[in-house]
Formats: sequence, structure tokens, C-alpha cells
Amino acid sequence: MEVNTVVILIDALGFELAARHRFHPGGLTNRVRLGTVLGFSQAALTSIFTGLTPDRHGLWMMYSFAHGSSAFGWLRLIPKSVSSEKLWLRRLIRWKLENLDGVRSYYSLYSVPRGILRHLDLPARRDLFAVGGAQGAWSIFDELDRRGRSWLVWDYRIPEGKAFDELEKALREKRAGFYLLYTAGLDSDLHRYGIGDEHIASRLSWYRDRIERICSIDKRARVIVLGDHGMCDVSNQVDVVSMVNSSGLIVPDDFVPFYDSTMARFRVFNERARGSLEELLSNCRQGRIVRSEDLDRLGVAFEDGRYGDLIFLVQPGSIILPSFMGTSPVASMHGYHPDAECMYSVMFTNADVPWEECSICDVAAFLVPGFEAGGEGVRCGD
Repeated sequence: MEVNTVVILIDALGFELAARHRFHPGGLTNRVRLGTVLGFSQAALTSIFTGLTPDRHGLWMMYSFAHGSSAFGWLRLIPKSVSSEKLWLRRLIRWKLENLDGVRSYYSLYSVPRGILRHLDLPARRDLFAVGGAQGAWSIFDELDRRGRSWLVWDYRIPEGKAFDELEKALREKRAGFYLLYTAGLDSDLHRYGIGDEHIASRLSWYRDRIERICSIDKRARVIVLGDHGMCDVSNQVDVVSMVNSSGLIVPDDFVPFYDSTMARFRVFNERARGSLEELLSNCRQGRIVRSEDLDRLGVAFEDGRYGDLIFLVQPGSIILPSFMGTSPVASMHGYHPDAECMYSVMFTNADVPWEECSICDVAAFLVPGFEAGGEGVRCGD
């Protein structure tokens, strides 16, 4: 008889973080150091669920640059004097995305300027935690559905206390064979307080208690606890926006930028603009341009430029401020180069594992034994 599998996916549960706070739930004897992907949680979660790198599953960043039509293109009809921070406009944008464009994935408007927003698009439209959610790629949820196996999911839309309570109840009632609980509470606290804060120790202690309670309900179940990336405390701010604005280049004639917390991406429309941007960014000691060969090696190369023709990545511990994420600093951040020690995640389990270290792209076949990355239904690059 097939044993139950319980997966608890804790956003930002890093290897160094777990070691610092001595987080290791009882009964989960095996520990694996997990390499992550360049990018943020959308990229990492999709890689966990599909076993593919972002250039194969296609969902690298929350925002891509628009090719042709855009879900935000209609904003050109709104007078320029109307700020993107206007509450009525933000509500209208959300209503249009969810009711006309059918967006079911997680997204946030952050502080993306309206003049930039209409040149962007949302590549992820479906619920990542559901059948078909990875869009062009085959996920563990597609595989569970194909096998006809019963499964239950609690995601970011459910308060984590309620999610753990419901998971315990479902296990006692034997309602499914596969359970997955995802929570972003730790990630939020880390951004706010930093890695060493007592709030983090308290939250990890709470997770440990809840996980050990879950292990005691079904002692035969395969229990797997993992993160999607690590975190790094922030000690430096880099004003990339002012640097680029000093170039004299014009948006959108020469380029369109996207300023994330650790990464600046540029859609570039002429060689003069490319040369000017490369010269400016090459002189910034707090980061570097990620060259095409590195993008290939990291599995984030997109020849059509949908995520940018030029990528600038800051060093661990630095953030781009101001950025489209906001103008206030945070205590810790992720989204740095995956080779940085602080970016490694971790997995704990009571099941036998073939590695002491692996990539999050290796995890799907462990969560659902027999799953093949790039298997049935995959249409990579769609």
C-alpha cells in the first residue's frame, strides 16, 4: 500500500538560517542542502513543482516585458496626470486582470510606475498550486491528477495557523494520500526583522512544534520539509535608478527598465542605449552585469528578451533602492546569485534520500516518486 506524503514548503527556509537557529524537526533524520535558482519565489516554486530550470518552464519573473499586446496596454488611455498609486486605478487594474484576463496566479502591483507598467506583462496567469498551473510545463499536481491520486493543498491564501490545523485534521481523517502546505510567513518576517531576530527564532520554534505534531499523527507517512531559497541580511543600498537616469536615455524610445530589489532588467531597443547602459553598470562596484554564458549556466537565458536584454545583479547584502518594490529598506532579502552561501535552502525528511546536496530542480521526483521532469504534457518555451 502506498504511504502518505506530507510536504511542508516554508518560503525562505535557508540552510544557513536553519543552522543558525538550530532548526531541525524531530524525527526528520535526513538533511539535504538545496541549491536554488536565480530569481525569486515564482521561479523557485515552479522549479520545485516541475523539476525544470526557469528557461524550460518559462516562469522566471513575476513581470516580463511585453511582446505585442500587454495586459496593461490599456493604461495608455488613462490621462498621464493620474498616478498609479491612486486607489481607484489600482482596483480597476486588479479587476481587469482577474475578471477579463483570468489571472489566478499570485501577483502584486508594488510601486511599478504606470508609464512602465503598460510595457510589461504577467507571464504567470494560472494557479501554480493547481492542475495546469505551470502552464506550459508538467507539474507534480498534473502528475497526481493523472494518476488519480487524492491530494490536498494549503497555499499562501490560507493563514498558516489555520492551514496547519486543517492539515492535522485531514491527516487524522485520512482524507488524501498527498498533502502540501505552503507558507510565506517566515519570508515576510525575515524581510521585516532580519535573520538573527528573536521573531525568527520564535517562528521557527512554532514550525518545529507543528511539524512534530504532524509527524506523530501518521508515523508511516513520508514527511518532507523544505524551503525554496535562503536569505541574506541587508547592509548596503545601491541607487541604480539615479545612475541610469543620468544616461540621458529615453523611456520607452531607447529602453524600458524594471528595477527589482536585487536585479535591474532592461529591454533595450538600440545599440547606443545598450552601450551606454553597459558602461554605467560596469562601473558599479556593488553589482555586475550577468553575461549570456552565465545566464545559460544558471538556466535563465531567454533569447527573445522577454525578461530583459541586459541583466544587472547586485552583490549579496545589497539592495536596489529605490526600486519598483518600494522606497523603504528591508532587513534581509533574497534573489542573489544562487552560488552565494546565504541563498542555499534546506530539506528535512524521514524518507531515504540519495543526496546530501542537490538542486531544487531535483526535488519534484522526490516529492512524487516516478515523476519525470519535462514529462507528459510539457511544452517548454510556450
